[in-house]
Amino acid sequence: MTIQEDRSRALALAGGAIVSALLDTLVEKEILTPREVRAVLLKAINGIGPYAQTTVGYEASGMIATIMHDRYPADRG
Repeated sequence: MTIQEDRSRALALAGGAIVSALLDTLVEKEILTPREVRAVLLKAINGIGPYAQTTVGYEASGMIATIMHDRYPADRG
């Protein structure tokens, strides 16, 4: 793995962690409901749509779906 690949993966990880913390904070402050967060995450999955047939797109879609299922389940609001 090259330094550039390591940096790209680190950037992706950092971005995901920041967005996840932001969404959690918005729910904690009652700015967004868990249902609204699910809608945001669904938009993100749809945005990946053109890349869903690639390995990276498939993995990214799966990760977002896991966040929706585990952290913002449909029965939570």
